[in-house]
Amino acid sequence: MQSIINATHAMSTSGYTTMSAITTKMHKLLLYWSKLNVTGFTIFAPIESAFTCDNVSGCTEATHFETVLLHYSPVYLPHGTLRFIMEIPTISIHEIEIEIESLTVTSFFGDSDIEIESVKVSLPPIYDDGCVIVYSIEQIFVINYINRKIVVHTKSSSNGRIPRDPEL
Repeated sequence: MQSIINATHAMSTSGYTTMSAITTKMHKLLLYWSKLNVTGFTIFAPIESAFTCDNVSGCTEATHFETVLLHYSPVYLPHGTLRFIMEIPTISIHEIEIEIESLTVTSFFGDSDIEIESVKVSLPPIYDDGCVIVYSIEQIFVINYINRKIVVHTKSSSNGRIPRDPEL
């Protein structure tokens, strides 16, 4: 799908090199999903510093496959469609036994800023061709395996590391 390739290039040239590399590695999975009657894709690209850790072993949570999948939705969602308490489906695969929750729009109606799981979505999008749209976000969405909720970790809340256990 050329749109995914173009979005990957746009992320790379806009400074989202880690998310660009991840998307490149996921190309076959996204291609598979595009054949399943998907209307398009929305990608939530964390800023580069969200992937930076003081301790490299502390970064493993950010690279878990289930965590990465939270940043891809098999639905094209332009800015005007993101509404309060709307649930945004995320990509999953049958081999993963963990049921991944949908992301939820948490900004209120009329707010000028859009937030998903209390993470600000930056506008305008990094890329939008009417089929694939890429939004910048400041943090990484992480699955809380204890109560199956999606949590967000910032460098300030995790001492510069993304912890293995989101409850920490």
